Amino acid sequence: MTDAPATTPRNDWSREEIAALFDLPFTELVWRAAQVHRENHPANEVQLSTLLSIKTGACPEDCKYCPQSAPRPTPG
Repeated sequence: MTDAPATTPRNDWSREEIAALFDLPFTELVWRAAQVHRENHPANEVQLSTLLSIKTGACPEDCKYCPQSAPRPTPG
């Protein structure tokens, strides 16, 4: 396994490479994740999401299964 972050996703990991990741200190994993994130996204940009109250039912999407979907009646 190399020390440089991967630039493309992999699906050919060996068992030894996976075991080596589990042996790394947590802060090293965070550092590597940050490197990969910065290769693919602006460094100081974070995606923001908003959760709506289940009772409001104001979500504009109709996920068919979600009680927050706008077309579904909500308790209240």
